[in-house]
Amino acid sequence: MKLYIGGAYQGQEELAALENPGAEIVYAFHEEVRRQTDAGRDARAFAAQICAEKPNAVIVANEVGAGIVPIDARDRAFREAVGRALCVIAQACDEVVRVVCGIGVRIK
Repeated sequence: MKLYIGGAYQGQEELAALENPGAEIVYAFHEEVRRQTDAGRDARAFAAQICAEKPNAVIVANEVGAGIVPIDARDRAFREAVGRALCVIAQACDEVVRVVCGIGVRIK
């Protein structure tokens, strides 16, 4: 597995597609975490399921934990859930790339 993370609109989707032609790419993983947690599912369990079901996938997600802490408790819970899910994904990955301004920096 590979993980591409970055802030919104930093180019992680484009770089993942460019570097992994023909690979199965799971875009907007952070939004899927939102849907899963809204449905009452544990984010880490969901991430572990993705790792088991798609061991060769490329996962693309926005970093949602930086910046101003939201006032709304639901939004704070979402940030925490995404962070915890991405920790599970990153541990399972062979490669983790953080993308800033379209430039990938390999951190694992």
